[in-house]
Amino acid sequence: MRDFKGSADDFTTGGNMGVSGVSWPIFRWGGGRDDKYFARLGKNVISVYETDTFSLIDKKSLKVENVVDFSWSPTDPIISLFVPELGGGNQPARVSLVQIPGKEEIRQKNLFSVSDCKMYWQNNGEYLAVQVDRYTKTKKSIYTGFELFRIKERDIPIEVFELENKNDKIIAFAWEPKGHRFAVIHGDGPKPDISFYTMKAVNNNVSRVSKLTTLKGKQANALFWSPAGRFIVLAGLKGFNGQLEFFNVDDLETMATGEHFMATDIMWDPTGRFLATAVTSVHEMENGFQIWSFNGKLIYKISKDHFYQFQWRPRPPSLLTPEKEEDISKNLKRYSKKYEQEDLDVSNQVGELERKRRTQLQEEWQGWVAKWKQLHEEERAYRMELRGGEESDKEEEAEYKEIEAEELVDVTEEIVAFDLDQE
Repeated sequence: MRDFKGSADDFTTGGNMGVSGVSWPIFRWGGGRDDKYFARLGKNVISVYETDTFSLIDKKSLKVENVVDFSWSPTDPIISLFVPELGGGNQPARVSLVQIPGKEEIRQKNLFSVSDCKMYWQNNGEYLAVQVDRYTKTKKSIYTGFELFRIKERDIPIEVFELENKNDKIIAFAWEPKGHRFAVIHGDGPKPDISFYTMKAVNNNVSRVSKLTTLKGKQANALFWSPAGRFIVLAGLKGFNGQLEFFNVDDLETMATGEHFMATDIMWDPTGRFLATAVTSVHEMENGFQIWSFNGKLIYKISKDHFYQFQWRPRPPSLLTPEKEEDISKNLKRYSKKYEQEDLDVSNQVGELERKRRTQLQEEWQGWVAKWKQLHEEERAYRMELRGGEESDKEEEAEYKEIEAEELVDVTEEIVAFDLDQE
């Protein structure tokens, strides 16, 4: 469709530098499921292309002075971008939301004393979390806070969120897929804490962030939500040697714990029913993979030398609209009754077929018995002739006689000797 050529400098940006000074991936797809757009980061520009002609929108790039990073909404043609401070702090850093294809800035937030910034989109595009590392007033240390954007609400309200101990190091952050909760691993010790929050706590009719719980001292440094939400695996990779904890966020309880020694990769299947853990050839030993149920039961285990990669087969997008899926979820009991009745009807139909089959077998047996009874009756006279006129068919008329017989079994003889002199 199109090729992009140039020197390494042509693809170099001032942002998150990767191999050879190139920010990877160079091209980032966006615009929702249809991947209607893709974009690349350049020096002071973001070049956005549409996939009908693979040409620049409006034949020109979006100019953003000193832009260092950007990210697409997973569901909508919206770009979030980050610009660091300029002029020694005289011009603050900022995060902006830009609507495509009009390139209209729909929301902006200025940030001060910024050291670094990371952007996390929730997979439904409902929320954006901006993790901001800031310098203290003395510039000797750094603390972390979050700017939470409610993308679907009117005027895109922003809420500032900080941990109870804002000096805690943020180890990992992850949104619940298709949900309103997020998890954070934080702390400086060898066993950090894990906190869960919701975006839907209501206070005076206004939605606010609220903490659900904090799990103290966990051997975890990575978070893996089920694609269906609700369940999450708290994983301890690398230095924690593959510790696994399967956690139910609805009930706020641990379902199971496990271990896949030296695990390097963790992958949920698209349904959220199964989890795969793997040790790839990054390690010379213990290569292979394991399959777990969503609640932490080990189902399958295989070792394989030089194991490189594991991937689940992707599932096609649902044919139902989000509204229809939500309706089904809300009215699941009503739908369940309908399908339970259909199952009962099918069961009754199967039962009727089984009854007919057994009746047929019984009729066949009875016919076979009747056939042989008739043949037996036809041969009655012949049997009597063979037995000298005796009718032996009627056993109850037979005569029985008891005969007693004596039998001589053995005879013994005894010889007695006498001493005549003594007598």
